[in-house]
Amino acid sequence: VCMCMCVYACVCVCMHVYVCVCFTQKFATEEKGWGVRSTRPFSKGEFICEYSGELISAEEAKDREARYALVPEVGCYMYYFEFLGRKMCVDATADNKRHGRLLNHSKTNPNVVTKMVILDNVPYLCLVAGRDICKGEQLEYDYGDRSKMSVQSHPWLVK
Repeated sequence: VCMCMCVYACVCVCMHVYVCVCFTQKFATEEKGWGVRSTRPFSKGEFICEYSGELISAEEAKDREARYALVPEVGCYMYYFEFLGRKMCVDATADNKRHGRLLNHSKTNPNVVTKMVILDNVPYLCLVAGRDICKGEQLEYDYGDRSKMSVQSHPWLVK
């Protein structure tokens, strides 16, 4: 039973906090495929969701990216970051029904930021409100990817 008494099931996310998936909603955008919007207001600094997937090394991630590129309809959902001096990645390509992997990019007007939380020496990528967010607003953060190849494939990365 969901802790907020809705029809959805609460999911355990990073920090071992239960969050109701009904606070975000997946929707189709015109330009960027799937997106996520809020179904309630969020205050600056409030936890929204986790970028959830398999924690792997950057080397393994590069190998997987090459394999995923052979099947474009699958897509590729990689989040690279540094942890304890090592380049790491969360591979969220496998659909786990969580919305963190579907948040879109905004270089000019992001409303979400990433906060790394370490629990039992394992990093978790938590997406939190970077400012107050209104109900119905699309949730977006800056992917930080400015590589020439990525921008050629996804021109919206410069926006």
